[in-house]
Amino acid sequence: SSRFTRETAHRIRQRGIFGEVRSAFWKEQPSYADALQGLKTKKVVVVPWFLAKGYFTTKILAREFAEISGIECRLAEPIGSRAEILGHLQKRAKRLLALKNWKPAQVSLLVASHGTPLHAGSRGAAVDLAEQLARDGYRMARAVFLEEEPKIADWRELIEEGPVVVLPHFLAGGLHGSEDVPELLGIAGAKEGWYRSEKGEVGYGEPLGRPEEMEEMIIELAAAEAGK
Repeated sequence: SSRFTRETAHRIRQRGIFGEVRSAFWKEQPSYADALQGLKTKKVVVVPWFLAKGYFTTKILAREFAEISGIECRLAEPIGSRAEILGHLQKRAKRLLALKNWKPAQVSLLVASHGTPLHAGSRGAAVDLAEQLARDGYRMARAVFLEEEPKIADWRELIEEGPVVVLPHFLAGGLHGSEDVPELLGIAGAKEGWYRSEKGEVGYGEPLGRPEEMEEMIIELAAAEAGK
C-alpha cells in the first residue's frame, strides 16, 4: 500500500499547507527514523496510515516516535477514526448494488477486517462500521476477521443464502485486501465487482486508501493535532 501513501503525501506537499510533508514506513524505506533526518522543523505531527486505533498505533508508533531525540513528535488520530470512512464504504456498496440493480434488502453485507487479540481497537472499528451499515437496510451486516472470530473464511456459515457484499476494511495496495481476503472468500479477483465462488455470489468492494479519499482527512487530522 506504500504507493498510495506516497501519492497522498505528494498531493498534500503540493498544496503547501505544511512546512514539510514526508512518508515513512515500518517495512519499507524511508524508515520512521530516516524520514525525520534533515527536517527543517523540530515539531512533527505523525498521521497513522491505519484504519483503527489498535496495537500498532497505540504501542509501536508511540514507541518509535517517542525515541527520536531533539524532535517533538505528536501522534494524531489514525485515518480510520474519521467519520468519512463510513461514507466511502457506503459508496462502494452502492456501486456494487447498482451493477445488479439490487436493493440493500436483497443482499447481506460483511466488513472484512484484520482483528487482533492484542488490542480491542482493531475489532471495534470494524464492528462499529458494520453496525452503522446495517442501518442502510441490508438483510444482515456484520464484521469478519483474519485473526479473530468470526473468521472471514467462515463467511457462508454466518449469513443466510443469497448474495453478499464484502467491503474490505483494509488499505488499498496491501496483500490482505488484494490477495488474502479474496482467497478466503473463494473468488478469482480483487478488483471491485461481482464474482462467483463455490459458496455463492460475492460482490467485492475496492479497498480503502485512494489518495483523493485520504488527502483531506489527513490534512484535517494533522491540523487538529498541531493546533492542540
